[in-house]
Order: sequence, then C-alpha cells, then structure tokens
Amino acid sequence: MFEQETTDIIKAILSRIPQTSGGSIGIKDILAADIPHPIKTFFRSDVEAMLLSELQHHHKGSRFSFDHPEIQSLQQQINSILVLHYKLKWKEYNQRVDDAVHMIINYLIRPQWALTNAIFEKEQSISSHSLISLLRYFGPYEYLREIITHYLSEKKIASIKKDEFKSLVWKVDGEFIRRKSGDELAKMMSPIFDFFDYPNKTSNNSIMIKALIKFFEDKGLTMVLPRFEGEIVQGKTEMNRHELSELLEDVRRTLGAFQVEKIEFEQTELIEKSHNINSDTAPRDGTLKLDLLSSISESDKRKFIKKIFKQNEDAYTSALKSMAELLTWKQASKSIDEIFIQYDVDPYSSEATRFIEVLFEQYHPKSR
Repeated sequence: MFEQETTDIIKAILSRIPQTSGGSIGIKDILAADIPHPIKTFFRSDVEAMLLSELQHHHKGSRFSFDHPEIQSLQQQINSILVLHYKLKWKEYNQRVDDAVHMIINYLIRPQWALTNAIFEKEQSISSHSLISLLRYFGPYEYLREIITHYLSEKKIASIKKDEFKSLVWKVDGEFIRRKSGDELAKMMSPIFDFFDYPNKTSNNSIMIKALIKFFEDKGLTMVLPRFEGEIVQGKTEMNRHELSELLEDVRRTLGAFQVEKIEFEQTELIEKSHNINSDTAPRDGTLKLDLLSSISESDKRKFIKKIFKQNEDAYTSALKSMAELLTWKQASKSIDEIFIQYDVDPYSSEATRFIEVLFEQYHPKSR
C-alpha cells in the first residue's frame, strides 16, 4: 500500500531542490521549497536537535550563566540563524528525505502506533525533555503534541514509560475525538489528504478506504469500520474528503458520539489495542484451531519468509504456529504488529499488506 505514491512523493521532493555545485543543501532552502510542510518540520527539528545536543555538551560544566534569561533569549536568536544556515550533503539529504517520507506516512495513517514505536524504539522509558524534542519531528495532528506537552508540564512528569505513554495518547485521542462532529473529524484528517495530494495539488484527491480503515483502527474507533467495509463490498475503493465527512456524520447521527474502545489490562502488562488491525471483535470458537501454515500458498510463503522474516523459515513457522492458537483477530493483529516491529517491516509494503490480508481471511466471519 502506498508504494507508488511514496516513490512519486520522494521524487517530487528531490526535484524541487536542485543540487548545488558544492553538493550541499541548506535548511533555509528546504524551508522555502515547494515540498510538504511535514517534511520541512522534520528537517528543521532534526537540525535543531543536533544543535541543542552540541550546545548541551559545550555548556556542561561551564562556569558561565547560560541559563540567565537574557542569555537564553540571545541564544534562541543565534540558534535560529545557525539552523537556517546549516547545510546537508546531497547524499545525506536524499537519505533523510526517504526516511522522513516513510515516517510521515506511517504517522499519518497510524499516529498512535507510529508515535509509540518511533519514540520508544530503543528504550522502554524516556525523559519528558527528550520526549518533547522527539514530538517536534511529527508536524501533523498538532493537538496530540500540544496536549501531551501540556500534560507533562502540568503534572511535572520527569520521565514516562512506554506503556504509560501509550495509555496517555489513547486517552488524549479518545477524548479529543469524542467531541467532534463527522465534518470536524474529517477536517482533522486533512493532513492525510494534503500529503498524498502532493505534488499534483488537486485539492480533491481521494484516499484508499483500506488506509482509512487502518487510521480508525489505530484510534480504536471501531464503530465506523462496518460502514467502510460496506463501501468496499459495494466495489468502492477510495473516498474523498467530502464523502468521508458525510459518512462520519451519518455514523455519528445514527450511533451517537464517537467512542473509542477501552484499553484492556492484564495482570502484569498493558495490552494496547489502539494500533491493532481489526474489525472483528468476537472470538472464534475455541475448539476451532486454525492451521495457518497449510492455508498459505507456496508463493506467498516464499515471499513472506524472504521479505518479512528475513529468510528465516524457522521463525516464520514458529510465528504462524503461535498465531494459530490465538482466539480473536485482535490478538492475531497484535501479534502481526509485533512481528513487523521485530523484523523492521514497513507495514504498508506490498508484502506486509498481503500478509495481513491472508491472515485476516482466516479470522474474519465474512470469509468463513
């Protein structure tokens, strides 16, 4: 999913800023270019983080009062100039554009999942200061960053664990959504439409319904999923902003205020459902043990082993056997997310999408 769109966006971004004779590109040129705003935000945040890291290193142990208000005010002005005039080598810029586009697409479609896994990629706990710095990389959905930052400051939280962060984002998103009308919720999703409208800028583009389903699954807003599935059954594959607004408002009028599924707890571990790829909440009969290994074609099997499990057939077999014991699609989809994280798989790649589709067919009632 989005392979071609991703390629086109990256090519368009790179073409908007020609390579200079010196083989470098300045941040001020990136900020002035005709490229998506989230990409500009990414680059500026990247360089700001680099600069602050250097300053902290140089100021550490200094006898000078760098924390004096007047010094800090002047330092901010200096920092702004330093950032704008920072230059990246062209090769580095190319790589960072690729990184930025993939990260932003993941974040646009599954914000809770993307935030949690990007921020806690290496550690299970992070300081609030570092968290706030990392949040600056994510330009779209500003309400998430603003509310989280305010909460950390107001509660004077010094650090936060991964499970605590997941719970916080869930609550923030759920409360924010609950107050929205269908039209307001559709407008909140404008960053998705705007990003994939680049570089054509038609202002009336459509998004794949499968991507919209993943967006609402990420938030736990399962009450809207049957409507999307109904559209797909009728042969519709994409939806523009206006159509999305009408569908969401019709759901709200029919079923009431938007409500997200609650976080479920086990005795020792928080089970996060926000990023699960699910539309089937009912457990299948516990006596029906799925034979996932035999249900997958040989061609799909070879593709999954190569592209998802990195040529490790034993890992593939073990994962499928474990998933066969799971009773619900929710449990299975959580396991799929864990596999993608473990093997660093792009969840929107064609192999990942096919993997999900094949397993989904084994759990979804309509498929049996």
